[in-house]
Parts: sequence; C-alpha cells; structure tokens
Amino acid sequence: MTKQPTLTVPPSGPLTAHCLRLHPNDALMPSLKQAASIILSRLPEHRCGSAFLITAVGSLKDVTIRLANASKFDGDGLGNDIKSYKQRFEIVSLTGTFSRHDGCHIHISLADAEGIVIGGHLIDGTVFTTCEVVLGTADEVEFVREMDDETGYRELVPLQLQHNGLRQSVIRLTTVMIIAGVGFILGRVRSK
Repeated sequence: MTKQPTLTVPPSGPLTAHCLRLHPNDALMPSLKQAASIILSRLPEHRCGSAFLITAVGSLKDVTIRLANASKFDGDGLGNDIKSYKQRFEIVSLTGTFSRHDGCHIHISLADAEGIVIGGHLIDGTVFTTCEVVLGTADEVEFVREMDDETGYRELVPLQLQHNGLRQSVIRLTTVMIIAGVGFILGRVRSK
C-alpha cells in the first residue's frame, strides 16, 4: 500500500516579480544568491522570508552539476556524481528556492549544440552571452530547511508568516480614511 503524503501548503500573500540580467563571464550561482539576498534585504522579515526562480533564459560556457545518483557508493556512504562540462549550453530550465537564512536549492536543465539535454543540481556555471532571470517573492511565506531523517538531507519546510496586525490595522484605517474623504468631497460638491 502506498503511503499517502502529508502535505503542508501554507497560504501566501501577493507575489512580486524581480527581473535582472547577468552578463558574460558572471558566475551563475553566486550571482543568483546575491540577487536573492538583495531582494530579501529590501523586504521586512515579518512580510517575506523566501524567494524563488520564476524563469530564466540564457547560455553558459562552463557548468558544474550534481547528478541524481544516490545509489553510488563513495566510500563514506551514499553519494552523488559531480560533473563539470567545459562547453556551451543553452539554459532550458532553471528552477529553485532561496531562503533568507537557509541558503538555496537550484536545479538546471541545459541543451548542448546537438540539442541533447543534461540536468541536475546546480553547483555553478559561467554565463556565456546572457542570463535573463525573473525571481519571485511571496508575501507571508518563509522557506526553512530542516534535516529529514528519511532522506538524509536538509529539506524544505514552507511556513506561513504571521499576519502583522499593525500592518493590517494601518491598511484598514487608510481605507476608511479614503472612503470618508471621498464622501466628504462628494457631499461638498452636491451642496454647491
């Protein structure tokens, strides 16, 4: 009998897109981490604690990825193959999550000159011509990573940030003041 998953799907607030371009010879992974860090530093911790890749297109000339080969024995236990490629690739897919305090988890798919696709966990890469990136943030969500004894890795735990009562009160008060102001103006216009 298949085990039914226990899902945690916290609701989020509004999504925001943050767009950027990486240039030739930029190191992909450090640039992505820096961009996510800059974006998250602009947002209050009580409002947003995570970012994620929405989309990316571009090309790389060197890349290092970790392949999903958990059955490989590395002498100390189970491990994964890490491979470096010194050739040009088109980015077919780039996806992942960034946490304010817990790092990131990024996967990439790449197509070579023959259209053959490889992919895995991104270790790093060097931009060839460009890398156009759209990162997203979701209000009221934080990504944390906790050790999962079943997988042996620190796995994602999405958490809902508590609504900021003060922020909600300010929004309500502002809405009431706008409605009252419009009513006052309309009343004065009609009385003339």
